[in-house]
Amino acid sequence: MKLLVSTRLACFCICSIAAVAQADDPPSVNADLRLRALVDFPIGVAVPADPWPNSLLKSPERQALVERHFNSITAENVMKMAYLQPAPGEFVFEHADALVDYARRQGMIVHGHALVWHTQAPDWMNEFEGTTEEFRTILAQHIRTIAGHFAGKVESWDVVNEAFTDEVPTQYRDTIWYNSIGPQYIELAFKLAREADPHADLYYIDYDISGALGPAKLDRILEMADDFKARDIPLDGIGFQMHIDTEEPVLEDVRESFAKVVERGIKVRIAELDIAVNPAERFTEFNSDLAELQRQHYADVVRAYVETVPPRLRGGITVWGITDADSWIPEFKKRPDWPLLFDERFRPKKALLGMAEGLSTTSVPRRK
Repeated sequence: MKLLVSTRLACFCICSIAAVAQADDPPSVNADLRLRALVDFPIGVAVPADPWPNSLLKSPERQALVERHFNSITAENVMKMAYLQPAPGEFVFEHADALVDYARRQGMIVHGHALVWHTQAPDWMNEFEGTTEEFRTILAQHIRTIAGHFAGKVESWDVVNEAFTDEVPTQYRDTIWYNSIGPQYIELAFKLAREADPHADLYYIDYDISGALGPAKLDRILEMADDFKARDIPLDGIGFQMHIDTEEPVLEDVRESFAKVVERGIKVRIAELDIAVNPAERFTEFNSDLAELQRQHYADVVRAYVETVPPRLRGGITVWGITDADSWIPEFKKRPDWPLLFDERFRPKKALLGMAEGLSTTSVPRRK
């Protein structure tokens, strides 16, 4: 088993935290602790919106956690293609607008997710049969309408999500966009996004690029980034979907992956962070040993980020979900797991302390 090993067991001296050992008796966290107050870059969370039953907008308990700890939110689903354009030329903004308005009232920024993805595209897009030019028109209309609608309200966008395969050598993924337009759809999407919103940061985002599959996919993405830079195609940063676990990747690989992006002078986001504790399905319930292991992993990953990525290139860290009850992992992976910072009863876990520990290593001036 590979375990992340902390490179520095620094003394953790945040006076607002008092930890206890038992998973069924979660850490006592002083009201002064706010993750967002520990650093001067975005600390975000992916949130459900209407009409999902666990919508942030209908849950005072979730709102309390989000407002205390985060200064950035990402819509988990409601800003994806299927929900914003369910029928050709029919754009539905009601639920996404409500979430953006909530964020603005709370003084939070919004990271948009995602303009182009082959999954959760509407059925009519998946079933459309037309020419390359017709597909380009569909893509252009969608991006111009969505990015234009949210211009000035969204700080940044995941422009293209998961365009590459996991194989070695990495290839372009077989999607409706690749099959209908070719690899040029990626740069087309970034050009359209920049035209529609000149001020938003634009990210390419993918999974398993932090070391778990080796460097192949990340290196291919960085080849694309180098090509884009040479041809003045707008690309501001790379988003790491860090759906990782307590077995892999190893910390050294995580640091090396961040460093490769930093070398290009573009921003690094931990875009979808969660840390599973039950990848081998050995456990049926959360326990104190898993809680401590998870705490250490959150501390290690976040510390690697703040120590490897310089302040000017920190696009932020977003945790993918509020509570364990909101996590995508148990349903998708068909196993019990507890990957997030808060349990299903909205109580803080040791993972929250680990994330705070990792954030506390930065020398960036703190803010309330």
